[in-house]
Amino acid sequence: MDRLKGKVAIIVGATSGIGEAMTNLFAQEGAKVVFTGRREELGKKIEADVRARGGEATFRRVDANSEAELEALADFTAEKYGKIDILCNNAGILISNEFTQIDLEKDFDATIATNLRSQFAMCKHTIPYMIRNGGGSIVNTASIGAFFAMPFQVSYAASKAGVKQMTRSLAIAYADKNIRVNCICPGLTHSGMEKSGDAFDNAVLPLVPVKRAAQPIEMAYGALYLASDEASYTTGHDLIMTGGLGLQ
Repeated sequence: MDRLKGKVAIIVGATSGIGEAMTNLFAQEGAKVVFTGRREELGKKIEADVRARGGEATFRRVDANSEAELEALADFTAEKYGKIDILCNNAGILISNEFTQIDLEKDFDATIATNLRSQFAMCKHTIPYMIRNGGGSIVNTASIGAFFAMPFQVSYAASKAGVKQMTRSLAIAYADKNIRVNCICPGLTHSGMEKSGDAFDNAVLPLVPVKRAAQPIEMAYGALYLASDEASYTTGHDLIMTGGLGLQ
């Protein structure tokens, strides 16, 4: 229950699915959690539930597409707790479309902004605090889509491949600052996004050896490991959690 005792964590994109599971789990493991989302009612409920169980969590309504709001989030957390130990970037959207029907602004630009640019910006504004604190751990959310072709989710696949490469680049850039940077790569997960990709999910599910989609908490445990000191020698790693998809 104390794997993150004394740690301060920011979780971006956490009012549902994997992010919500991370918030609950990290608080349960002793972290002081600042988590974000756009839906204030949901965020406040999660905050109250965590506190009712004896954990510490603070909800901040943040637009992940606004660099100014992300910078303010890092500043708020550091001011409130004096440090930032852990950053989990989990904001994401999934838009399915036949490639020639993709609207570059509404589909492609929006996907890149939420899935990749937000993670880039949050890392940019959090890393200076981690350097000041002597180190930290960043866990980005990529996807199995970073590795496999997704013909009806090209924008999504491109954004998640970008997250994977950004993660590896930052891992090298800040290893000498004791900052570890890793990513989780979920497969099919009941995350709240699946309605946007039902056709793809229905096509892929028969190919998953364990014959089911994952629960968000299963992804959260992967993030917990990477965020914790148990993974102190792990950086630049893609933690692929797919129920065996891709092994055959």
